[in-house]
Amino acid sequence: MIKQLEKAIRAVQGPEKTFEISIHEQTHAIMVKVFDKQSGDLIREIPSEKLLDVAANLMELNGLVVDERV
Repeated sequence: MIKQLEKAIRAVQGPEKTFEISIHEQTHAIMVKVFDKQSGDLIREIPSEKLLDVAANLMELNGLVVDERV
């Protein structure tokens, strides 16, 4: 699936932007980062890594609550 995403991204990638695909370690969600090719600045993250970190923390807290109740 990631290879197909990379192929699709290369097809739409222009001379001004570059894309990076990675997997968030804790949630295993696919993340796409868009960079400016010339400056290397991060333009956008889809979804935001901070949002995925919050989701991972909530998943961990939910697991702890369930574990403590059992």
